[in-house]
Amino acid sequence: MVDHLYPAPPWRWSARQALLRHWLRDPAQGLADYLPHQIMRLLPTEAASAFGARMGLRGGRNRPVASDRVRALLRHLRPQATPTEVEALTLAHWAHVGRCFGEFAALSRFRAEDRIAIEGAEHVLAVRQAGRPLIVAGLHVGNWEVVHAGLAMLDIPFHAIYQRLPNRFRMRIADRARGRSRSAAGGRAAVAVAPTLGAVFEAHRVLESREAALLYYVDEYWEGRVHAPALGRPLRMDGNIMRAVRLAAATGAAVVPAYALRLGDAARFRLTFLPEIPVGPPGRGRAAVLEDIAALDRVVETVVRANPEQWFMAHVFQPDR
Repeated sequence: MVDHLYPAPPWRWSARQALLRHWLRDPAQGLADYLPHQIMRLLPTEAASAFGARMGLRGGRNRPVASDRVRALLRHLRPQATPTEVEALTLAHWAHVGRCFGEFAALSRFRAEDRIAIEGAEHVLAVRQAGRPLIVAGLHVGNWEVVHAGLAMLDIPFHAIYQRLPNRFRMRIADRARGRSRSAAGGRAAVAVAPTLGAVFEAHRVLESREAALLYYVDEYWEGRVHAPALGRPLRMDGNIMRAVRLAAATGAAVVPAYALRLGDAARFRLTFLPEIPVGPPGRGRAAVLEDIAALDRVVETVVRANPEQWFMAHVFQPDR
């Protein structure tokens, strides 16, 4: 399903590095990811999560530049925090990141084990009942995969524009884990929208048809930049946050932010759907679009500021980009 995103390089000498990666390094990395994933599927959910936490802490120790970015962000968001508190939150971030990856192996068990509590469901259900198009503005705060499971639990059909992972083998693992999770959650199957140039056109079609909601993560990391929240940076007409606002304006869709916060050091989550963020009609000019982006950005920033250690983008955020 995903292999078309990873075309093989041409067989010529000038492409030898790309060929080496495609045919040797990527398969080796895929095998290194696949075997632990399959083993963790055999573990109890909490054991898989705890194993992921240990791997996350080890990974954080091996990534000093990324850890420094987390500390810098925490000092910005929590200026009154002591160095000891900043360090504790940095370690909590890496443990959380590791847990999220470890929990991929157990996503399909979350509903049966009653690990997901949902708050604010009325915000999305009212939109669906009114027959309006719906954009769920997902955030990478907590375990973002729980948003998928929660929509399935509410029996809301949805399309999700997913991010292209570093290689096709990791993409397959993620795709299959998400499929098992949605199936186990009991909802109608979601449709994955490939991250290609046609993704926005497909999203526009889905919203206009009102056949399904659109799950669109607005705090994505792409081309070396975290696009939302701004956190003091100038707002830009760029990124998923801008595209979500433009899609909402063009189709009349409601924009409802959602995130699945981790509760304690465990694989338990509270999935929260926030109230709709109003978006004006199209054709109002750049300044009006920026106002709508700013309104959505403020909500994203509030969630991130409250839970910085659970924000997946903390270790890649750079204030000068």
